[in-house]
Parts: sequence; C-alpha cells; structure tokens
Amino acid sequence: MQLDGPTLQIVSGLLVILCGVSFIFNTALNRNDPPGRLWSLSFVAGIMVTVAYAVYLVSADAWWTIAFGNAALVVCIGALWTGSRVYNGRSSGFLLVGVLTGVVTLISLIPGADGGEWAGAVPLWLVVALLAALGATEALRGRLRRNLNGRILALVLFIVTVFYTGRALAFALEGPASEVFRTYFDSAPTSVLNMSLIITACIAVSILRAEGAGSNAVGDITVGIHSAAGVLSGSAFQQAATEHLERGERTEHGLAVIGADIDNLPEINTAFGRTAGDEAIARFADTLRGSAPLMSLIGHPAAGRFLILASVASATEARGISERIQNALVDGPLGESYQIRLTASFGIADTFDHGYDLAALIAATSQAIDVVKHRGGNDIAVVTEAAQPI
Repeated sequence: MQLDGPTLQIVSGLLVILCGVSFIFNTALNRNDPPGRLWSLSFVAGIMVTVAYAVYLVSADAWWTIAFGNAALVVCIGALWTGSRVYNGRSSGFLLVGVLTGVVTLISLIPGADGGEWAGAVPLWLVVALLAALGATEALRGRLRRNLNGRILALVLFIVTVFYTGRALAFALEGPASEVFRTYFDSAPTSVLNMSLIITACIAVSILRAEGAGSNAVGDITVGIHSAAGVLSGSAFQQAATEHLERGERTEHGLAVIGADIDNLPEINTAFGRTAGDEAIARFADTLRGSAPLMSLIGHPAAGRFLILASVASATEARGISERIQNALVDGPLGESYQIRLTASFGIADTFDHGYDLAALIAATSQAIDVVKHRGGNDIAVVTEAAQPI
C-alpha cells in the first residue's frame, strides 16, 4: 500500500500531537524549568503547525492558515534553539525568533489567496534552516556537548538544516513541479523525514529535561546560606566574594577565583542513578573543604560546578591550589559500590590579570573550564586578560 502526500501529512501531524502532549504533560508534572518551558513551546508550536496545515487541506479558502502554520514552524524550531541556550546557562535569544517569525508571517500573507500552499515557502525554509543550524551549534556547546542526548539533538537539527536548505534551493531553482523536488522534497518525503526526526528529538529533549532536573537539584537546594552539599550557596558566595574583592582592591591584595566542574556528571546520573550523582557532588564538596586554603570561600552555584575565592601571591600559587585539589580528588573511588574515580575540569582567573570585578573573574573562569572540557576534562586552564587560554 502506497500512502499519498496528504495522508502522510496527517500521520506526521498526529505523531507531532502525541509527542507534544506527552512532553508538555511530563514537563508540567515533573519540573517546570526554563528549558522545559521553551521546549514545550516548541511542541505546542509543532501542534499548531499540524492544525494550520490540516485546515488548509480541508478548505483551500482558509489561505491565511498557511501563514499561521509557517509562523508556528519558525517558533517550533526557534524554541528548540532557545531552550538549548537556556539549558547551557545562556540567555534565550528569543527576540531573534520573534523577529524572524514576524518576517515570515508578513511574507506569507503578502500573496493573499493566490499564494496557495507554497506561500512564503523559500524564506520560511531558509529561516528554518538558519534556526536549526543555530540549534545544532548550541547543542554542541557547554553542558549539551558533554551529553549524548545533546549530541543526538544536534544531529537532528543538522539534518533539518541540510534538508530545508536543499528544499529551498530545489524550489527556487527548479520549481515545485520538477522531478527533483517531487522526488526528494515534496510533502510526502518531508512527512516521512519529519516523523523520524520528531520521535528522535522528543526522546532526546525528554531525557535532557529529566537529567537537567536531576543533575542540578543538589546545587539548587539551600539550607540557610549553604547549598545541600555543605558549602556556600551561589547567592551567598557572590555576596561574600564581592565584599572580599572590594577589600582586596583597597589593599591591592592578590585573589584568585578557581572554578571546578565535575566531569561526566550527567553520565554518572544516567549510569548509576541520582544517588551516585548526589554522592559525587557531596564527595567533591568534602574534597574542596579539605584541600582549599583554610580562609578561602567555597561556593556551589549549580550542579557539579564549584567556585573558590582564595588569597594568592601569584598565578603560580593559584595553580598549585588547583593541583592539590585535583590530586586529592582521585585518591579514592566514588563509594565502594561504584568503583569510579571522580575527575574535574578546573579554570583559574586572578586579580593580577582581570582586576577585582567578580563577574569578570567568573566569566574568565567559565571560559577556562570550557577550554578544559573541550580537551576532554581532568585538567587545569588559565585565561589571561586578553581572553586567550594558556
């Protein structure tokens, strides 16, 4: 039995609705976090795309539904990108999605009833390819890059980029009646591709959302001014560190911010469960308390990331502190039942290169940690004032 284009579109639409409702329902019940909300918006927009195009299939007089569906498709892909940015701890960048949605909507409405099902098609597909490329790039950065499901999401969005770029070029150069377009880029092959990508993307982001809720819970829970791991919470560390830096600047005393991020924490959670992940965070905090200088500040801003503000006489001394922590960390396994040894990525930024602004020091430290993660972790990096890793 051979299914025609409209039938495949309907099947693909039903799959979008099922995956979307499942993801939205689980997000609402389990943890309504910012990445989950944006990814839920993506599925809501995907459902709107299905409804809009289905209405046009039923009644060609409802030409305006094509413009609505085109706009919803931009939001669908854009929300995957913005959700990935938020998951990586960056600003959402949703303003760009809003602007592109408005542009596509206007272009789709200009032809009016004469536009037909391909109204605004080429600009739409190019915008979708652009947002998918941004999403694929984001999924290969930060936390997502270190997660298998993040890389799967990147692959899905990369395929979307290639397909919709090819679709736009085939339509613009040869037209919708050409053999190349009908064979590879018409509604039927597009629907088949969409079905496979929808399932894969839904599974990937569902696991990412669940892991995100599980991997950063310990960093989010506070007991007074401390995190659940027993060191200063993120906000308490920021207040105390700011005050220390102000005093250090007045006396021209050297200070360094040492950032440490536990390697492979999401994989530990996935392989051994949340208990192992929590134990890893707790053991890491104990190691920091035992290895960091006595009067230093230790903060726990999120999940497996810690910050230390220590008094140092030189950049060499700051590196020595990091090496002492690194050596102490691998002395023993993570619990008798797991038999795995923790490693961490360390980044250093000191007041000799960056001054006494806490935000600048933390930003430089985060950049240094990213350098180490890119190398494979379990190392130390320093970022100079010129923001070049050495």
